[in-house]
Amino acid sequence: MAELVARELDVPPEDIMLLRHSSESVKKLLATGGTVEDYTYTQPTGSAYDYHHPDKTPIKVVVVIVRDRVYGVFKVLGVEREGTTYSLTSAAHRRFDIERGKPPRPAKRFSMLPVHTAYADLTVQGWEGRSRTAVQRSDGSFFLEIVVAPPIDPEGSEALQEQLDRRLQAALTDTPAQRRQRLMLAPKLPRKISVATVAFVRNADVIAEVLLRAAGKCESCFASAPFFRRTDHSPYLEVHHRIRLADGGEDTVANAIALCPNCHRREHYA
Repeated sequence: MAELVARELDVPPEDIMLLRHSSESVKKLLATGGTVEDYTYTQPTGSAYDYHHPDKTPIKVVVVIVRDRVYGVFKVLGVEREGTTYSLTSAAHRRFDIERGKPPRPAKRFSMLPVHTAYADLTVQGWEGRSRTAVQRSDGSFFLEIVVAPPIDPEGSEALQEQLDRRLQAALTDTPAQRRQRLMLAPKLPRKISVATVAFVRNADVIAEVLLRAAGKCESCFASAPFFRRTDHSPYLEVHHRIRLADGGEDTVANAIALCPNCHRREHYA
C-alpha cells in the first residue's frame, strides 16, 4: 500500500506513515462532536504518532485509516504550533480526551493538507489481529504487508462512483482556497487501479421482453427514448432491476423496468 501511495505522490516510502485510528475511539470522538482531522493534526510530542519525532525520519505523508478503510491521505507541511493536547485541539476533542482519561500532554499541531488519492475509501488488509499497533513506519514489522483491496462491485463501476460522490460532497463544503491548494498538488493524469468485479450473467430474454413491453417509451417518465441505437436503430432504453441483483433481486420480467438514461441515473443516485 505504501509503495502505491509513494508512487502516486512521488515520495519515498520511508516518508510515509500509516496511521490507523481505533474504530471505538473514532466512534467516541464523533459522539463528542470532534473530527478525524483534529485527531490527526495534533500529536503528542515524542510519541510514536509524532510526525517530526526527534529520533526518526520526518514524516511527509500520513495515510489515515478508519474502520479498516483509507479515510484520507494528508501531506505534512510542518509544525503549525506547539502546546498541549488540550490547548491545541478543539473543545470537542478536549471532551473526548477527558472522557477517555487522557491528561494534557506536550504536543505539536501540524499543518496538514488533504490530497487527492485513488485509494480513498478502499478496504485495508494486513492489520488483522494487530489492533494495539496503530502506527506503521517503513521500519515497522508489517509495514509492507498492509495492502488496499479493490472493491468488489456487482453493479459495474457503481462503488467507485459512490466513492467519488462522497469526495465531491466533501470538496463542495471546502473553501475555494482549499480546493485550489489541492489542485496545485494533484496529478494531471488520473491514476489507474484494478477493480475486482463480480458480474451477473443476465437473461437476454428478460431484457428483450421488457424492451418490447416498453415499446420505445421510458416506463418511469413515459417520454420517448432519447435516441436510436446505431447498430439496429432500435429506441435506446436501459433495463433496470427494481430490486438489485446484488441485493438478491430476481432476473425476471416482473422485477425489471425499461428506463431512459436520465431516469436510470435517478434510480441509482437520487
